[in-house]
Amino acid sequence: MDNNTPCKKLVSNDGSLSIGQTIAIISSGVVGGLAYTFSDTFWFSAVEGEVYATSSLMTAVVFWAILKWENVADEPNANRWLIFIAYIVGLSIGVHLLNLLAIPAIVFVYYFKKYDVTRNGVIMAFVASIVILALIMYGIIPGVVTIGSWFDLLFVNTFGLPFDSGLYFYMF
Repeated sequence: MDNNTPCKKLVSNDGSLSIGQTIAIISSGVVGGLAYTFSDTFWFSAVEGEVYATSSLMTAVVFWAILKWENVADEPNANRWLIFIAYIVGLSIGVHLLNLLAIPAIVFVYYFKKYDVTRNGVIMAFVASIVILALIMYGIIPGVVTIGSWFDLLFVNTFGLPFDSGLYFYMF
């Protein structure tokens, strides 16, 4: 483990771990993984031939990437993790909207890493996470489709082109 891992921050102030603390960290990860593996939530999602297993995977990848970014946030190329997180969240919107619930976690991890923690700061981070969530959920997701339909109506009704031609211009 690195010196700055979130696990070490939970059990040690100076960054050094004893054998017992290391075993406790690894054991808690194993117990958490096995608890999710044998939970009804996972298996009901896994046996349905729909989107829930993929959505769970993408949510887990996003949360893992949040922790990886937090680990290297002070390094020069750390923003690549934020771009990766945004990319996976964007992909996951096409699968299921569940991953949008990771946005408040992203905002809070970013706030706790980059700013001094105050009561008003935590409230502002919470408000910012809700605004970002609402903007994506009620603005960007339906807005992209609505603007695409306007393009299609414009090119089909005004220019007499075939159906879906406006969509191709919109994507271009």
